[in-house]
Amino acid sequence: MGLNKSALGRYKVIDGLLRNSMRRYPTMDDIIEACAQKLDYVPSRETIQKDISLMKRPFPEGFDAPIQFNRVHQGYEYTDPDYTLSGVTLQPEERDALNEAVEVIRAIGGSRISDKFSHVVEKILSASLESSHAEQLPILQTMIPPRSRGYEYFDLLYAACKEHIPVSFIHFSYQSRQFKHVILHPFLIKEFDNRWYVIGYSEKHEAARAFGFDRISFPYLVKKAFVPVGDAIKKDYLQNIYGVYPLRTPEVEKVVIGADELITQYFQAYPIHESQQMMKRSSGKSTITLQLIPSMELARFILSHGNQVSILEPLWFRDQIIKLRR
Repeated sequence: MGLNKSALGRYKVIDGLLRNSMRRYPTMDDIIEACAQKLDYVPSRETIQKDISLMKRPFPEGFDAPIQFNRVHQGYEYTDPDYTLSGVTLQPEERDALNEAVEVIRAIGGSRISDKFSHVVEKILSASLESSHAEQLPILQTMIPPRSRGYEYFDLLYAACKEHIPVSFIHFSYQSRQFKHVILHPFLIKEFDNRWYVIGYSEKHEAARAFGFDRISFPYLVKKAFVPVGDAIKKDYLQNIYGVYPLRTPEVEKVVIGADELITQYFQAYPIHESQQMMKRSSGKSTITLQLIPSMELARFILSHGNQVSILEPLWFRDQIIKLRR
């Protein structure tokens, strides 16, 4: 669970008092009084005790703060005099830049990052920035859809990719309307068009496959040898495919698209792949060349533009588009 703004403010107050060399060993009453002055409200003793307890917890749940109660001086102190909540000292301009970066992360994050990462972002905010008490409306807003079904498995699937641990789950096929058991040796989590996928070597298919989070149920880590895939396959899913589902054996091909004047302007403003090259004619129409793996997502993208876009090469991909249009 992310840290709330009130807690962040209290942590900053406590840290500031503990690092004040001119007035050492602040008492509980000192902390409450400082909160009242700086945060405009009076927290309870129980709240401050819970704050100190959480600050002492190890990362990632807490800040690993070396706080102890000094019985001789009847106040709190850092046992490590060099400790700070942030670990670094920032200049005002650096603090402003970091504040802007965190706001961008918040804007583009939302449902796109897990609870664990959200918690880390809040810790960065609390540890490194001077928080403002005035509520301000954001100046950056992105379209963030609600979390889709299966997103609650993000942390487990991410750990499986990172630690090279096979994962077992039940997969539901929208096309066949059937449930199937899958053991996957994952290497990549990929977001495409606001949907999340886990990609890895599937024992059932004996090849690399992508599975949508929304179709996964009951995943758990499996204690067995991990089957890795080659770097070439990883590169295909990372760089060489628009989407996640190849239409046939994944091979990079030259895809040539014809676009009318309006869609040509769209492709100029929003290239769909880093390999995109455009030859524009005097009429405003264009021929666009891509080097990638033809995919179901690319086919759907072309179909979404109707007669404004056509496939010129390869012939098999053009035929596939014609069949899908019927």
